[in-house]
Amino acid sequence: MTTQFYYPKAITEYGEQNDLIQPLIGWNINGTVSLDNCISSKQPLYTISGLWMEKFLSNTNELWCTRFNIPDTGLPVVGIELYLDMHRVARIEDLRIQLRLNNEYIGNDIASPVDPVQSNMYTGENSPLLPIVGNVNVYGGPAETWGTTLTSTDVSNESFGVAISFRSNQVYPHRDLAIVNQIGIGITYG
Repeated sequence: MTTQFYYPKAITEYGEQNDLIQPLIGWNINGTVSLDNCISSKQPLYTISGLWMEKFLSNTNELWCTRFNIPDTGLPVVGIELYLDMHRVARIEDLRIQLRLNNEYIGNDIASPVDPVQSNMYTGENSPLLPIVGNVNVYGGPAETWGTTLTSTDVSNESFGVAISFRSNQVYPHRDLAIVNQIGIGITYG
């Protein structure tokens, strides 16, 4: 098995306001995407504890990361890994981590139910956590197909990518930006 890693050449933002209780927060995306540029939310995600806290939960718009320039090798795809390097200093949690192809979501949404970097510290959750190296979260793996079957032709399609979004912790008060430093996809061929 061989794993190759790729980075998005396009990151677009999508958000559909459908609930005034949980406002969607946009992103600062400066045109071109490079490994040196980080992407931050335009305003902090926050929550305020209390009986009426549901009115103060923040969600981000989705970031659709595509155009990874993955070559069509003709080999079977046996695993997909997403590497997400971001600052989560304010208990910011995953909302959606899901693959996309041809402008549709595919496979399973594998967002962690709690902030994998700080979960036990702030929430006491004991659910299975994702592998962590500093602020880097790894989703999927060399033998994980996210509940879908993809070919090398699928992953080489310019529309292939991942949708990511985040939310504020739903219990503990905080106010901070979501800052994404780097996004990478590893494709393992069998």
